[in-house]
Amino acid sequence: MTELAIVEVFRELPDTRRTAGQRHSQALCLALLLTLAVAAGNRGFLAIGDWLKAYQEELIELFQPPKGRLPSYSTIR
Repeated sequence: MTELAIVEVFRELPDTRRTAGQRHSQALCLALLLTLAVAAGNRGFLAIGDWLKAYQEELIELFQPPKGRLPSYSTIR
């Protein structure tokens, strides 16, 4: 398995975003935002954005996003 299981599960969902809104994979966003950030107690976009910034290095190392970066607060919102 080359990907984390949590990302693999979310990859099976259809991506209904328009092409211009697909800078980051939907599976990565859902894994980071819906699962990890919320499970860590973050509620709301600002809190999730702050959490992503605080753990940016660890999350990039763990998830190895194709572009080497995580979604920003604006992307989350």
